[in-house]
Amino acid sequence: MKQDTISDVAKPSIGPMLQPDDAGNWLTSFKSELEPIEPVVIAPPVSPRNRSRRVPLAVVGLCAAVTASWFAWQTWTARPASSAPLAAAVAATGTATFSSVPEGASITIDGTDRGVTPLRVTLPAGAHTVQITSGSTTRTIPITIEAGGVVSQYVELAVAPAATGGRLEIGSEPPGAQVSLDGVARGVTPLVLADVTPGQHRVTITAGDNSVNRTVNVTRGATSALVVSTAPSAAGAAGGWLTVQAPVEMDIIEDGRILGNTRMDRLMLPVGSHRIELANTALEFTVARTVQIAAGRTASVAVALPRGRLSINAVPWADVSLDGAALGTTPLGEVAVPIGTHELVFRHPQFGERRQSVTVKAETPARIGIDLRK
Repeated sequence: MKQDTISDVAKPSIGPMLQPDDAGNWLTSFKSELEPIEPVVIAPPVSPRNRSRRVPLAVVGLCAAVTASWFAWQTWTARPASSAPLAAAVAATGTATFSSVPEGASITIDGTDRGVTPLRVTLPAGAHTVQITSGSTTRTIPITIEAGGVVSQYVELAVAPAATGGRLEIGSEPPGAQVSLDGVARGVTPLVLADVTPGQHRVTITAGDNSVNRTVNVTRGATSALVVSTAPSAAGAAGGWLTVQAPVEMDIIEDGRILGNTRMDRLMLPVGSHRIELANTALEFTVARTVQIAAGRTASVAVALPRGRLSINAVPWADVSLDGAALGTTPLGEVAVPIGTHELVFRHPQFGERRQSVTVKAETPARIGIDLRK
């Protein structure tokens, strides 16, 4: 291929008026005739490095917008739709009351200490576990609270110590006589020996020169009584006898002194009028009577027991009978019952039958509760 020379290219654009000189330097003349040309500045292309610096700015802006929108949505959805669910949550509670014998037992509900009996607390509706502790004795009771409902629990935690001996009461007329038991001096009448070995014992009662010997049988957990007259036999006609019929054991008291109790067949008293008190402190019951004692005669006094108050509850529920007589279906409140110890029978078609003893007092209301599911 023929390569174009400078002269071949320039000649057509110069025109015929321009001719090269003898030395062939026409190009110099050509340049002098041309107008100056302004240079055109062309920006260099953006390199890949420069583009990579601009792209992250756009991405950051987009991420910021998305994040702000997400936080706004979370804030909106976290707001409660209305106050109705909160009101419903507050209303979903019930009340539980606890009482015990003895009082002052500590109450723990679902592992949290709530106080001591008697106690009334508000609890959320649902199942709870209650522990009632008195000394070394602890009872665990499951309860279920219903919204707006009330649950009552009564627990007897007192444990009677096991009796190893019997009780012996010794009296004399007149009082103040010396007493020895099996040859060992024990005090003066009226005398109460709280823990006597079960079996037969020889009792000697001495007043001055006069002594009376008796044999008494002591039974474990029971009370035996002995009252004798230490007056000379010539004065024997100056006394008489008293018998008392009572459904429960009662002490016979005169002028603050215990003369005997109702377990005795009869009690010797001097002739004349006597104002006596018949008392059972455990049942909170005392009644006074005036009796006339005639020489060599026996006076009789009968005691009727008053009624106390008994409240009964069972979980889940039960038909209840007292000493074989039907009382009704739990809960039973303020039932009038003769004072003393009674046997309750709880019956439920699913959980069967349960027996429980209860002591009703004259003054303090008795309460008993039982969980048939345990």
